[in-house]
Amino acid sequence: MNPLESLFGAIAGTIRNHASPDTPGPSYDANPLLGAIAGIFSNHASSTGQSFDGQNVAPASQDPYGDPANQGGFGNVQPASQDPYGDPADGR
Repeated sequence: MNPLESLFGAIAGTIRNHASPDTPGPSYDANPLLGAIAGIFSNHASSTGQSFDGQNVAPASQDPYGDPANQGGFGNVQPASQDPYGDPADGR
C-alpha cells in the first residue's frame, strides 16, 4: 500500500470509529466527510504523480503501525477509561 493510501486509511479509521454509535456523543454518517478528504488526497496524488483510489483502505485494527497507545513511550498518559475526572459525556 502506498503512503497516501496508508495515511488515508488511518484517517478514515479514526473518523469511522468516532462516528460510531459505540462512542460517546451522537453518531453520524461519516461518508460525506470521508469523501471530501478522499478528494483532497486524490487531488494531491494527481498533482504529484502518485496513485490514490481511496478504496483499498483497511480498518484501523489492521493498521501496520499499530495503536500508539500500545507502544508506550508516552510518559504517564493513561487511557481515557482511567481518567480520575471521569468522562465529560457522563456529566461528571
